[in-house]
This record gives sequence, structure tokens and C-alpha cells, in this order.
Amino acid sequence: DADDNGVDGLLLEHYTMDDIDADTLQAYRNEYEVRNPGHVWNRLNAHDFLRSLGGLDTDRNTGREWLTLAGLMMFGKGLSVRNRFDHIRMDYLDMTNLLPGSRWSDRLTYDGMWENNLFNFFYRVLPKLYSDIKRPFRLEGAVRIDDTIVHKAVREALTNMIIHADYMVNGILRVEKRDREFFFSNPGNLKLPIQAIYTGHHAKARNPRLQAMFR
Repeated sequence: DADDNGVDGLLLEHYTMDDIDADTLQAYRNEYEVRNPGHVWNRLNAHDFLRSLGGLDTDRNTGREWLTLAGLMMFGKGLSVRNRFDHIRMDYLDMTNLLPGSRWSDRLTYDGMWENNLFNFFYRVLPKLYSDIKRPFRLEGAVRIDDTIVHKAVREALTNMIIHADYMVNGILRVEKRDREFFFSNPGNLKLPIQAIYTGHHAKARNPRLQAMFR
């Protein structure tokens, strides 16, 4: 945390493009192209696109090219992520509508059914959080607008939980959907005093590459 350039540019020796889940990276690229039509990066191959994002870099001492922490955590194959970051877990629990004796009504965790990276975790959890939030009917011109202030707040909270986590310590990216609230928890301490956070305008990113990827 003493590094003002963040920690997610850490080079992971022996982790290469072979550890990237191609479907995840392509899904991200599809989203990126929709939001950034005509961007020069859209014409790049997968390797160069990932490098441009900061997910891949070169060790200047050896000349070897490795994935960064951001690259592996965001787009990596689940097995590769778990092998390198076995101290970090991603967990979602739905604590609503519980049956007697049940601890949760739905759970997303490491069950072999999905590639356990941050992109997939985000896109699997977000619809679950959205599912019971009302969408009042509103038009702008002929287009229906479903993205309410509450939806934006929930999305921002989930994003912040991920991009401000400390992936160098033991912990869980934990999301709980409760009857009257959402609960978000991530590993790591605050990089700024609480008062500075509430005041605002004091940016100090722990994971600037992940932040840019989600932006």
C-alpha cells in the first residue's frame, strides 16, 4: 500500500496468456466495443488488447512477459486464479426468503460451474442483487429507462468492493443479500482516513488497473 502506483501491476512469474480464460476476455471485449465504438483497441488481437489494459507486462530485468495481478484476477482461468491466489475467495449469499433450518436460499461460490475470476463474479452477482429492485416505467423519447438510482448505487457498491480490495492478504470478497439491506465486505484496510473519504476528492487507488478495467 505504500506504492502510490498501486499493487495490481505486480508481475506474476510463469503466468501467461495460457492462464487467461478466452471466453471471459471475449465477453469483456464485447462490452468494451459496445461502450467504445471505433476505439483503436477494438482492432487489436487478444494479447495486445490485454497488454493495453494493463493485464500483461514485461519484466524489464529478464525481458520475459507475464500477467499482472489485475490481468489474472480479472480474466484468468478459475484454476489459475485459485492456484496463485488461494488466500482470496469470492462468495455471494442470498439470505432472503429462508426456509426453516436453511442458512441461505442461494449461493455463488467455487463449485466448478464457472471460471472464478472478477469479471465473471461481477456479472453473476449483479443480476442477483437487481432481481428484487423495482424498475418503475420511465421513457426518454421512445427508449425505456430501467437504470434507477438504486440500481446505480448497488452497481457502484459492488464495483468498489472489488477494485478497492487488498488481494495480497487473506480474505473474502463477500456479498450478502438480506431482507432489508445489502452487505459488501472485502479484505484490506482503508488507505485513507475515514474523514478524508467522506470529504471526497482524495483519490488513492489500491488497484488502478482493475479500476480502469471496470471503468
